[in-house]
Amino acid sequence: MTFPRFFIATATIALAMLSSCSAPVQPSPERAALPADAPNVLTSLHLRLEIAAETGTVTYFGGYDGRRNLLGPGGITSSLVGMEPAEMRGGIVRVSKTELRYAGIDQNGIVWEKSWKIDDTTAQVALRITSKRGDGFDAIIYSLADLPDARISGDNRDLHISTPQAEADFHAFIVDPHFPGEQMSPYAMRSDSKRLEPGESMEFRMSWSLKVARMK
Repeated sequence: MTFPRFFIATATIALAMLSSCSAPVQPSPERAALPADAPNVLTSLHLRLEIAAETGTVTYFGGYDGRRNLLGPGGITSSLVGMEPAEMRGGIVRVSKTELRYAGIDQNGIVWEKSWKIDDTTAQVALRITSKRGDGFDAIIYSLADLPDARISGDNRDLHISTPQAEADFHAFIVDPHFPGEQMSPYAMRSDSKRLEPGESMEFRMSWSLKVARMK
């Protein structure tokens, strides 16, 4: 996925915020649903996403009405294996009625660009990172969902999620779902590994699908 120049510029500007990065604000599990036309909300026939505008955390994934959230208060976050959990600072842009994009910087010297594009039941997700660090490192991006009431099966490439509200399937577009070494969480969606030198980028793509027939 290629991000437009204006969006890359937003990410570059966000570098100035690095020294003042603050911890992500976690949503309240009992908060009221945002309006469907809010700038950080995507709604389709069956699916709804809500994104925290400053941090890029997904705070709602569930039914279109805003009342059937599969996620707990931690939402869906993204970070890099082997680094401190990313504390992002940035902003969100609505590209269309079905697509949102986010650009920000974390305290580890990583620029994040995220996009979410939805259809009736599925969100196509892209996470792109660019290293502003002074040294190279082996990068693995992970996406971790807070699913407190869920039964989960699968691996780092394909997860099946069952909650009292609905069922969902998360898929990572990767070559190998099995990584060597200690596993942070068997339920974290992970990218393949790539060596990143200063200024280099990589992308991790996923799809998150809601099983409408099983919604309550």
